[in-house]
Amino acid sequence: MIELNDLRYGYYRHQPVLRGISLSLPEGHIYGLLGKNGVGKSTLLKILCGSLIGEGEYTVAGYNPRRQHPAMLEKIRLVPEAEAILPVAVEDLARVTAPFYPTWNQSIFESALNEFQVPRNKQLTTLSLGQQKKALISLSLACNTPYLLMDEPTNGLDIPSKSIFRRLVAGLCDEGKTVIISTHQVDDIDSLIDRIVILENEGVLLNASIDEVSGRLAFRHAGEGDEVLYTEGSPVGPWSVVVRRPDEPETSVNMKMLFNAVISHKDRIRTLFSPLED
Repeated sequence: MIELNDLRYGYYRHQPVLRGISLSLPEGHIYGLLGKNGVGKSTLLKILCGSLIGEGEYTVAGYNPRRQHPAMLEKIRLVPEAEAILPVAVEDLARVTAPFYPTWNQSIFESALNEFQVPRNKQLTTLSLGQQKKALISLSLACNTPYLLMDEPTNGLDIPSKSIFRRLVAGLCDEGKTVIISTHQVDDIDSLIDRIVILENEGVLLNASIDEVSGRLAFRHAGEGDEVLYTEGSPVGPWSVVVRRPDEPETSVNMKMLFNAVISHKDRIRTLFSPLED
């Protein structure tokens, strides 16, 4: 379980990034972490793994990340958006990383490299940016930690690699792991995540499962009497996010439209979903 209570952080004095974030994230889910640029998504992930020190109360698996206890560090793995690339072979980087993670799984590492078609005996610095990203993702998956935090993991991946990424990450939840994916590329993860968290600097706009979203909202053409939260054009005419009528069937969730609806109608979204978050 990840618990945040009034979490605050600022890189500069009098310029806070996170202002009172309170959030509970149960284990065993794949979370999509969304928000506008600058709301602190990357900052939050770094705080959770102990790389940054925030104010307020926050714990990961019962541990205080500020203390960077070894028992916590071996349970959590961060895949940053940009990572220092060392002039070492992929397999050598894995060899020095594995001892820090008791859960390391060499089979996962080799399988992921094979699926991504990443050569294990070449230096990272000689690989393309996309290949580097796939190598580092493979490494982090092989750490096999209960908590995996990923910041824009699909940036730089081609379309086939994104499909492989989704398949590999989906397999983690079969083992009860917790994955948090911060991204602007919502199309890359909309079929993967089962819970969505939308942040703003001052707090959490939405924390709900996909089932809860489809139970409250409908994504379709608006009709007479609908409460419309957001509308955009499509090849088949205007498509809307509306408050779902109790007697209508559930629809698939359009992640981009959901995000825009939440940003456009913050107070209404809080009212609709607050009973689900209590």
